[in-house]
Amino acid sequence: MVRRSAQLWAFGLLGLTAACSSNATATATSTTRSAASQPTACATPTPFGKNGAAPHEVHGKSAKGSLWGLALGPGHTPPRAGEELKIIWRMTGKGALHVVFTGPAGKRHPLVFGPERHPSSSYQRPGDEWGTRFRFTRRGCWHIHMARTNTSGDVWIDV
Repeated sequence: MVRRSAQLWAFGLLGLTAACSSNATATATSTTRSAASQPTACATPTPFGKNGAAPHEVHGKSAKGSLWGLALGPGHTPPRAGEELKIIWRMTGKGALHVVFTGPAGKRHPLVFGPERHPSSSYQRPGDEWGTRFRFTRRGCWHIHMARTNTSGDVWIDV
């Protein structure tokens, strides 16, 4: 009898755990879907053409270095949903530039091209120069994170 009671108790606990788990999964899934379908605006977007920058220039945030970008089109500045935008970056530091491009739903997106090192340029900001091109597929806050061996920086673009 004790063994049978223990089996029933374990079976009941298993059933309760499964019910709670599936309910939590359903709630998390519906929350994720609704959040993904809603464009999220940037809390503090990185503005183009502010703080002494040219109209198509953006000054990224970096704790240890300098990060500047110059938007060259073909899209608008700031970009609109569905547009591509070529941005030339100047970043201080050492080593290759690594770029992570994240969309409004938190998913990583590939770059259209780049980063491609430019050996010379007329764009005068501190650091080495790199060319990139991004496709902004939908409205919301897009995060561009750039890192070199000894520094990193961020830009948030509100599309």
